[in-house]
Amino acid sequence: MIESYDDLLNNIEQLEQARKSDGQVKALYNSLIGLGSVFLPYLNDDGIAFAPSRFIGYRNNTVLGHSQLEDRDGRRTNVRVSEVLTEQYGFRIVNKVDDDAAYNYQVFCNKLSIDPRNSRKSFWLTPPVEEWLEADAGNRIAALEQEISNDSLLPETTRAAIVKARVGQGLFRRLVLQLYGCCLVTNIEEPKLLVASHIKPWKDCRKNPQECLDPHNALLLSPTWDRLFDQGFVSFSENGEMLISDNLTNDVQEALNANVTSIKLTERQSSYMAFHRRLHGSE
Repeated sequence: MIESYDDLLNNIEQLEQARKSDGQVKALYNSLIGLGSVFLPYLNDDGIAFAPSRFIGYRNNTVLGHSQLEDRDGRRTNVRVSEVLTEQYGFRIVNKVDDDAAYNYQVFCNKLSIDPRNSRKSFWLTPPVEEWLEADAGNRIAALEQEISNDSLLPETTRAAIVKARVGQGLFRRLVLQLYGCCLVTNIEEPKLLVASHIKPWKDCRKNPQECLDPHNALLLSPTWDRLFDQGFVSFSENGEMLISDNLTNDVQEALNANVTSIKLTERQSSYMAFHRRLHGSE
């Protein structure tokens, strides 16, 4: 196993060399990327790239050498990479499902002409990568908002309402407050402390704009629970039973007093919730 952050960086350099190569090495590299499920995203001259845990966790690894390892155990490398990142940054970096990272992973695979394995993907997001992803997501959202604003097939008032709905404002927020009235987890009723949170994310509703404004495509939550839901740390079954991610530690669950067993969902909310579970691997 790797012993230090420098060991990890050395392995990333090996991946970068393989990415820019051809022949057998490039083919092995593409296989590593396409078959992986747990990644450390990192920044390079081309933007963002992805390092598979099972590769970067072994000290002095090479793409050719890795293909000859008989015992490649991702469970061991996952633990060691987490330890090394914690030592480097001084705080725990949790490997988690992330929508923006997953989007960029698919873009990365497309550039390499890789068809990735259909599996749940999770990522360690270091501070530099989180900052990069936030900027990239902002650019994509801005482009989508501009596309909506220019869509002459939608009435002007609808276009304005859809754009405001992205941040839970305008008509969307009023409809959600009217329908639910309080936080569905904590029962807090103060409107200033409530967030109208899309179940199926706003950007995924573009093909059906009315989903952006549907109050049943929403949970009314206090800010902490909104964040937990948005990041996929919690989801809900079709019957409203709370599903807690393995990435949410017992200590955090206790601090949150996460003992709510279920919430009441409408039939349409339950339909949208299936998308949220698939998105965050909560099935």
